[in-house]
Amino acid sequence: MSISIILQQKIEKARAALHRDTQFDLNLGYRQAIWAAFDLNGEATSVKLGHKRRTMLAIITANRVLDIWESIWWQDDTPHCLLGAARLTIAQKLEHSQARAYRNEIWTKLENMASEPNHQGFEYQKAIAAGLSAVSALSTALDDEAFDRERIDEELTDADTDAYESDSSFWAAIAYAGATWEANGDRNKRREFWQWWLTEAVKNAWRSIPADSESFQTFPRQIELV
Repeated sequence: MSISIILQQKIEKARAALHRDTQFDLNLGYRQAIWAAFDLNGEATSVKLGHKRRTMLAIITANRVLDIWESIWWQDDTPHCLLGAARLTIAQKLEHSQARAYRNEIWTKLENMASEPNHQGFEYQKAIAAGLSAVSALSTALDDEAFDRERIDEELTDADTDAYESDSSFWAAIAYAGATWEANGDRNKRREFWQWWLTEAVKNAWRSIPADSESFQTFPRQIELV
């Protein structure tokens, strides 16, 4: 299924901005423009459809960096369970109250892990960011992305928003390449991540939810809360 012309235009504009950025980072504003393009005409039913696509995008994005978590905590399947909860939530098979409590519990767990002295190393912090990407995917399933589709500011950066509201791609980019403010962050890896996000993740999220369907396509591997 082809993506919309508007979405293709937003992708191309974001790609051009990415290559201009000295850190090869993609502004939150360009990501929000893409999220908005997931809605068809701004109608209630279209926003509902867009919410499903944005959730799928968040799940695809978090799934991309699961191996980074697994490289440190291979026996802990917390991010996998989070993505399972996100799928169940958007499919209306998990109560929002239960999903929200679980999201909050894991956010606190990861915050505590990040502050532990033996987790201060670069690879540990990247793995924690991978976990936070999955937390954000569940947040998207619950509440959609936090943005005003009527007032898109392409100059908006992640520094302009609260960390608790950061989307899955923000955390996944850190997991993949390190943060822009870290000396050992890899700008070329960051470009690689955002190019994948723009060329594959966004398009696959769009295609996963047909405009004439109420279905929610899941990954072959089904993971539910224990």
